[in-house]
Amino acid sequence: MAKLTKMASALGSIMDLGSARAEFDQPARVVSDTEAYPPEEIRPPGTETQSMLLRITDSIGSQGDTFAVIHIPATKDFAAALVLNPSTQIESGQTFAAIADEGGWPVVVAMVEEFLGTRIDHVAELEAAALGAVVDELGGLQVYSRAPFEAAGTQFAEGTNTLTGATSAIFASADPIDDAGQTRTRNQRALLRALIQGLKTGGLAKNPNKAAAVLGGFALGIRHDAKLTTIELGKIANFLRQLQTDDLAVVTVPTNSRREADGTVLVDFDPEALPALKNALAGNDLPDFFRYLVSLGY
Repeated sequence: MAKLTKMASALGSIMDLGSARAEFDQPARVVSDTEAYPPEEIRPPGTETQSMLLRITDSIGSQGDTFAVIHIPATKDFAAALVLNPSTQIESGQTFAAIADEGGWPVVVAMVEEFLGTRIDHVAELEAAALGAVVDELGGLQVYSRAPFEAAGTQFAEGTNTLTGATSAIFASADPIDDAGQTRTRNQRALLRALIQGLKTGGLAKNPNKAAAVLGGFALGIRHDAKLTTIELGKIANFLRQLQTDDLAVVTVPTNSRREADGTVLVDFDPEALPALKNALAGNDLPDFFRYLVSLGY
């Protein structure tokens, strides 16, 4: 009887995983290439690298959204996640987030490809509530905050905080300091780092029930390009899971902040660091460069 019970449980897990995959891959969740990407003639050429642009949407609006690029070099021995500050000034006083809202995915991809110099192969938009469901399935996430702050009735301490699904969205969207979203972007970086680590160490490969629940959480709040199927997502996840901790860097795209005469704080991409970042993404010294960024606190 014990063997039959175990077999029934395994079959149920497989069915749950199949349902989660079907939900993730259903056509209603797919963004067409026309909706997702700019015209081919303005894009960087394809290479053996692989990059996915992720946007986590928040109910407070695009300034609280998380924009991040997960980049895997051609050498397949390292991975970098780059978090962009949506308050970064791009042109004519418009921020990255404002231009993204106006132009949609093709413009977001075009901006990222221009500033980072690397081609985006996949896009995914995830609702913060869906991410929260994943966080709860993983049993919460440990994140670090440089300073104590309060947001939406939740108090976060200086140092390590344990996030639940509900508080993860608050932590990543709160703007507790007048610094044009720099603190918020660091929070988003901390959450993304903890999420990747949680997916790496959560035992999903050995626990079909948990894997099905996590994939189902993602599936219920995601839209993605046609090529980002569950099979392709599984390949990316397996690659990240096999990396050593030192071979995965989660950083913010370097920016400079400046305070105007009226007290307003503005943020621009760092004109000295950005060319070096582009060269690293295009070359073979990516691991050393990103470890250096981590050492500087980016």
